[in-house]
Amino acid sequence: MLKYSLDGAETMKTLRNILPSNIVSTTGVLDIEITGIAFDSRKVCKGSLFVALPGQHIDGCAFIFDALERGAVAIMTEGTRKNIEVPVIKVDNARKALSEVSAKFYDNPSTKLSLLGITGTKGKTTITYLAQGIMRKAFGHSFRIGTVEYDMEYDKIPATNTTPESQVLQSLLDQALKNGIKHGILEVSSHSLKTWRVEDLSFTVAGFTNLSLEHTEFHPNMSDYFNAKKRFFTEIAHRDKQCIIGIDNEYGRRMANECRAAGMNVQTVSVHDHSASFYCEELRMSGVGSDFSICNGTEKHRCSVNLPGEYNVFNALMAAAMTRAAGADWESICAGLHAVKSVPGRLESIANDHGVNVIVDYAHSPDALENVLKTVRPITRKRLITVFGCGGNRSQEKRPVMGQIAAKNSDIIIVTSDNPRKEEPEAIINQIMTGMTEELVSGKTVLHDPDRRSAIFKALKMAEAGDTVVIAGKGHETGQYFADRTMPFDDREVARSFFRKNEDEN
Repeated sequence: MLKYSLDGAETMKTLRNILPSNIVSTTGVLDIEITGIAFDSRKVCKGSLFVALPGQHIDGCAFIFDALERGAVAIMTEGTRKNIEVPVIKVDNARKALSEVSAKFYDNPSTKLSLLGITGTKGKTTITYLAQGIMRKAFGHSFRIGTVEYDMEYDKIPATNTTPESQVLQSLLDQALKNGIKHGILEVSSHSLKTWRVEDLSFTVAGFTNLSLEHTEFHPNMSDYFNAKKRFFTEIAHRDKQCIIGIDNEYGRRMANECRAAGMNVQTVSVHDHSASFYCEELRMSGVGSDFSICNGTEKHRCSVNLPGEYNVFNALMAAAMTRAAGADWESICAGLHAVKSVPGRLESIANDHGVNVIVDYAHSPDALENVLKTVRPITRKRLITVFGCGGNRSQEKRPVMGQIAAKNSDIIIVTSDNPRKEEPEAIINQIMTGMTEELVSGKTVLHDPDRRSAIFKALKMAEAGDTVVIAGKGHETGQYFADRTMPFDDREVARSFFRKNEDEN
């Protein structure tokens, strides 16, 4: 198999010329042709290099012989393997090695395009949709890789991770170039930053939204969480990239200061702080969106966004600042922001004939839930009913906090399961409800039901014209994860099925 560069020249990849820098030892002949790279033995084809990644539950070394049976011609691993007749490359960090060999195999495609990366706790997905809308107006084409899907324009791939593994990323960027798409945006998770997925990518622009309580099952403390994000700006390739940092959060202000101290090129974003590089004036918000002027130095441009809430004004400012840094003109920025009508599972409205405002949102952190509830309150004529839960095997610290926020900002609260994974749903619910003090729930209705479908149906059955029902936590997700199975489950479809059932009965 031959690899083709963009100018049509044929290049053959050998094991020797894609070797990583962190080699411990090698065995076997290195001057053999490599036709592909795989870290999943099921994806191995004849001529592949199989990289055995260490895992939380299963080590990739367990699949080496399966990879060999499928045609792997070389193995890369952290362990010492005997009785393997093909070349074996031992490395000190297999994930880091996978990133480096993938970049070499695909000829570093990120250096040949304009790649934007956005990180932070909240807002990443919405910003990618807005930025893609802008770049399509400015440059004709744009890909978007993130939590919901990998939208490459010529193909839409369901997302398996917010940020794909390094080999998948390099392959996606390589294919984007071959399809003539030279601009795009990537969601960069803290997991990906700690597991070397974006280590060998070249970013034109790097953005930071905010940081709040989340992922404590992965990060031992907020300092570790912050430092993982900081790596994106101070350590990942291309130190001359533009850094666009939101400062409406104490961690954002700290990030901006530390990046400046490290010599980075920093511009800041704020909804209200006029000392920021990008801020807004003449803000007018409604239940369906906002219009405002984006101010940048002496320039002022009137824009609008079809997504409600002040936090979506911030998301729009971030998208504008990042794409401006990538070369987009202001006409395209304003047109691109206005072109995005909705984002899957983010304040997504469910149509019905009952006069009930039904909102499905991905909010699964304290700040996100509070933002959503405060955003929908002004458009709620009567009661605000909130259905939510917390994921199992994820941050436990946030559970009572989210219970407190739901109780404080809602009239009726129904606590249910999210993705329980390996935890007991009732145990998670009990932790959430410890945050609901008697003072907070006085005069309010608080229910709990571990069956998420039943809980959603209860909320919708209770709802009257003028009420708002917020179904929070899963957003765009189409499955519910248990210890031993994943069940098809989509909050949006469950809500629609309730209204269909109601219509059939009437």
